[in-house]
Amino acid sequence: MKSIRFKLWAGMMSLVLVVLILLWLFQIVFMESFYTQMRIADIKDKAISITKLLDEGKRQDFQDQMDALAYENNMSIELLDKAGKSSYLTGPSGVGGQLPMIKNSARVQVYDEALAGHEVTVPLTHPRFGNKFMLIGLPVNIAGELSAVLIISFPLAPVEDTATILKWQLFYISLILLAAALLISFLLARSFTRPIVDIKKAAEKMAGGDFSARINSKQEDEIGQLAQTVNYLGQQLSQIDQIRKDLIANVSHELRTPLTLIRGYAETLRDVTGSAPDKREKQLGIIIEETERLSGMVDDILNLSRLQSGYFELNKSCFGIKHLVDRVAKRYDLLSKKTGVSIILQLSDDAMVEADEARVEQVLYNLVNNAFNHTPAGGRITIRDVDLSQKVRIEVADTGSGIPEEDITHIWDRYYKAETTAANTVGIGLGLAIVKAVLEAHGADFGVDSQKDVMTTFWFELKKGTI
Repeated sequence: MKSIRFKLWAGMMSLVLVVLILLWLFQIVFMESFYTQMRIADIKDKAISITKLLDEGKRQDFQDQMDALAYENNMSIELLDKAGKSSYLTGPSGVGGQLPMIKNSARVQVYDEALAGHEVTVPLTHPRFGNKFMLIGLPVNIAGELSAVLIISFPLAPVEDTATILKWQLFYISLILLAAALLISFLLARSFTRPIVDIKKAAEKMAGGDFSARINSKQEDEIGQLAQTVNYLGQQLSQIDQIRKDLIANVSHELRTPLTLIRGYAETLRDVTGSAPDKREKQLGIIIEETERLSGMVDDILNLSRLQSGYFELNKSCFGIKHLVDRVAKRYDLLSKKTGVSIILQLSDDAMVEADEARVEQVLYNLVNNAFNHTPAGGRITIRDVDLSQKVRIEVADTGSGIPEEDITHIWDRYYKAETTAANTVGIGLGLAIVKAVLEAHGADFGVDSQKDVMTTFWFELKKGTI
């Protein structure tokens, strides 16, 4: 399997090679013909411009400018009249000025076509030196009539020499570019893939159960965002794993206690007190209580599962808060006397809300139960309502030990139980998770305010109802 680093490196090197190939193609293969065509066009334009001096009767200026053009460009220039007689010849001596030595057939061909009014360009090879030449024939009009022919000859050697120099220059440049591209593409590929490799290693560790793996990435691009997402995933998985461990520990502990009691009292009934009515009734009562406790734990798990799955409907109606709270509070009369924790109700008679009454009762039950779990003997639990403009706020406050600041963000999680709890704590940590699910289904605002060793207040707000 080819790695991403190799693919990136290969892709960047391919791009560099394509650029170099195109550079070679245009600078070497096409450069000579392109340069030749550009030079021919430039010479034609200059020569035609100079021949206009003949039409203006400025022959001396014509000769001076033609001489300059010929010597500057190392070429021969000859002016022939309509009879084929040379009236002007200029150019440096040497290879560039050997126009008379070019074979007559080529000169005649160029002359005839130019005399017919055509611009002619013919590539030739010098008969003695073997150099490539370009022969140009231009018609010359004087007083609106074709009166002469201008024949220009210049060597192509400078073009070939330039192309050769460019080839070697481009060759060395290509080697340098390839070496630089190899190094830069390797460094870029490594820099780009390093965080991906780190993400892969972290994901492999998480897959193996090590959720402590983190990615140290300071990038602010998509890869950096991916690294942050994986870090967040690891954090969430770590929390879920801790919750799972806590669940196993909590459920094992909470279920073992009532099961042990049920078994112990059942064996006692069978072996010892079966014939003593008073003891039998007491022990049977304990067995029933513990059975109900087990049933409540199972109900909590099923209720939370049903709430969080979304497979339930709210049966909303308008009802009075005071009546509902009174009903919930009465369920805790015995526990209040047993623990010494008093329940204080501060409720208005006319507070009405629109909600699912059974679900709100479930919320209140769990909040009050949670308050009992965290309030020591002699403490108090206060339930009150607050009239808001469009809503009614219900508060359940206790004088317990408070919630540690580091636990506040986790108290709504399933199976989470803070360390600071009262001795009468029961349950497996599902109560507040059920509260959260019910209130979220209602779209209600809710929260908690806590002062350590002073008071904790859970609150939620419901839409006002009318009769």
